[in-house]
Amino acid sequence: MTRITLTITAILLALTGCGPASPPPATTTPNVLPVADKSLTITEDQITRDIVGKDVQISDVAGDDPSNKWTFEADEYRHVEILESQRSDKGLTIVISMTTRNNPKPDEDSIQVSGKLRLIYEQDGAKWVLNQIENLTFKYSIGVGI
Repeated sequence: MTRITLTITAILLALTGCGPASPPPATTTPNVLPVADKSLTITEDQITRDIVGKDVQISDVAGDDPSNKWTFEADEYRHVEILESQRSDKGLTIVISMTTRNNPKPDEDSIQVSGKLRLIYEQDGAKWVLNQIENLTFKYSIGVGI
């Protein structure tokens, strides 16, 4: 409501010649990523669903063994925070901070993976589709719980 009020005020000021209209402030909602078309938004919850079944190359926190692959599973814990986004003609690039962990069986080690990921989305009609995941600082540690 505040955003609408500010927008109307800015338009009225511009029309009356009282000075240039300033753009409305950016949204302060932390879990919604605004895009040009208001019907096309990507939320942190949406990212946690979109990433299921996808995989990314990871290494351990010491940087050893970079050939490991992490596949995101539906039943694992995932916490996502959107850090930045950039829209282009090709789609939407989002940098997130993410923490996830496995669901170890009694004879398995607990593994936590966290860091930054770059997600590349492309628009498909009225929705965004996650097409690529790039590892920026996403690394694993063994025996660490959250």
